[in-house]
This record gives sequence, structure tokens and C-alpha cells, in this order.
Amino acid sequence: MIVQTSTQQLGTGCPSGFVKYNGNQKCYGFVASQTTWASALEYCSIVGGTLPQITDANIQAFLEAQISSRYKESNYVISTENNYHYHYIMDNGIDVRGQTSITFEVMACNDAHIALSKDNGVDSRDTYEIVIGGWGDHQSVIRDCKQCAHMDTNVQQQHPIDCQNYSSFWVSWTNNVIKVGKGNDVGKQTFLTWNDTAPHDVNYVAFSTGFGATGKWKVKRGNYNPGLFWIGASDLASEGNWLWLPSKQKFSYSNWAPTEPDNINYYEHCALIDLHRGYKWSDDNCEERRNFICETIPNDEGNEVIGK
Repeated sequence: MIVQTSTQQLGTGCPSGFVKYNGNQKCYGFVASQTTWASALEYCSIVGGTLPQITDANIQAFLEAQISSRYKESNYVISTENNYHYHYIMDNGIDVRGQTSITFEVMACNDAHIALSKDNGVDSRDTYEIVIGGWGDHQSVIRDCKQCAHMDTNVQQQHPIDCQNYSSFWVSWTNNVIKVGKGNDVGKQTFLTWNDTAPHDVNYVAFSTGFGATGKWKVKRGNYNPGLFWIGASDLASEGNWLWLPSKQKFSYSNWAPTEPDNINYYEHCALIDLHRGYKWSDDNCEERRNFICETIPNDEGNEVIGK
């Protein structure tokens, strides 16, 4: 994340990149990078603000609309070089934990590689590897580890990928079965299948090209983005006594999801907005890395927030 001095947005008094809510005359900035709750609070203080204090339903509705417009319809795009090295898309906010499939588009002349891993950034163990259009765009395979023997091979579907145009695919992992198909409809046009008798969890996905090819990939961000945004509420000081920090103001309004806050494993002491639960609030482990929102008061000098 970068903070740089910038002029304010014309006519609003807000820092560049922030939007103003006229209901409370405050400015809100949505940071694409992910960090812990304490680091998010510190970051917002650097730009002259804090994490948001949502004190009524109108502020909540405003933030919901802003989150929806920014995160539901955007595509995550990654370029992969001619270098057999995996790029884990969790690092850019695409979270497949709890999912059983992913859909994507890829443009490459050959060798579109997909890793399905148990651990983020680790492709040396507990990783399924899928190759689409390998061996000169003539063969596709599933492997049970990186560069291992082929568990399933398809040589009938010649030239599944294209140098000049995006091609759509899906990959699923459910009930110990790994499948790969064409198009956006999971379960249809399947061309690779493998039933793993000794399965491992799939929590992270990575993309790679190589062997003479570069690639461009698209994943719809709204489908997989964690959709979790730190807000300024915590009960770190006293379990169950939720306050807005750093002001220590008590709640006059709340929007908790059903059963929340639940303090699972006794580690959840910071609040967030969860896009996938209807923008309701949940408590979470403060050390988890999440997106966040900064709230500032309009002034004559602004700071620009640029997410990674």
C-alpha cells in the first residue's frame, strides 16, 4: 500500500479516491490491499482518518452500495510470463476457500497450467496440477502433484486454447473428484476427470504458463473475492463489550449476521462487513488479512490511497 500527498476531490473536500456521504459529511476510501485489523486502523490514521464507525442504517446502506459497485462485477486479470512459476491468486484477493469450483478465461498459445493447493504459495506438496493445451496445444492432463505422472489425459480436444482470444474453462474439486471442462457452466463439457483415492484439501488456486508461452487470465472478482471489510468495532478490551475504536463509543446501531458475534475459538474480537452474508457484520480473528475501509472528515488537504 502507498500513501501519497494529493489534492482533494474537487468540490467534496475528500482525499482523492474517496467518496463523500452527505448524510454524515464524511469521506470513505476502499482499500484493495488486505491486512490485519490493527494495521488497517494504523493505515487509516496515516491518511487522517480511522476505520468506519457505522452508527445508523443509512451509513450502512451507503457502504453496501459502494462495496457492491466496486467488487461485484470487476474482473481480476493476471499476466503470466514464459516462466514455469505459479502465481497464487489469493495474493490478489481471489479466495476459493470454502468453494468447490472456479471459472476463468485464459489467452495463451499453449501450456496453461493451474495448481490446486492445500497451502498458499506451496506447490511442492498437496497440489493437483492441471495442464490445458500442453505439448504444443495438443494435450491436456490432470496430475496429482507438480510434474508428476498423468492421472487423466485428453488428446482428442485439439487446440483448446488460443493465442489471440480468451477461452473459458471451469475446474471443480468435490467428493474427491477433480474435473475440468469448457465454458462457464460447471459440470458441462467436461474433458478431464480424476477420482483421487487419497485426496487433500483445495484452498488455493494458482496460474502459470511457460514452455514458450505467455498468458493472460481473467477471473470475475465478485465470485471469489473474500468480500470481507474491516470496520472500526472491537471487543478486545472486554469480551462482548463492543466499542467503536479509537473513540471508545458504544454502539447505537448494529447489523450483526444471525448467530454473530460468535467468537469462534475465542479469537474473534474485530468486526467486519461480509459481502457474501448480505453485508451483515461478523466478528473475526483480528490477525486475519482483510480488505478495509477508511473514514475521514473532509478538509482542505487530502491523501490518496492506492491499493496494491
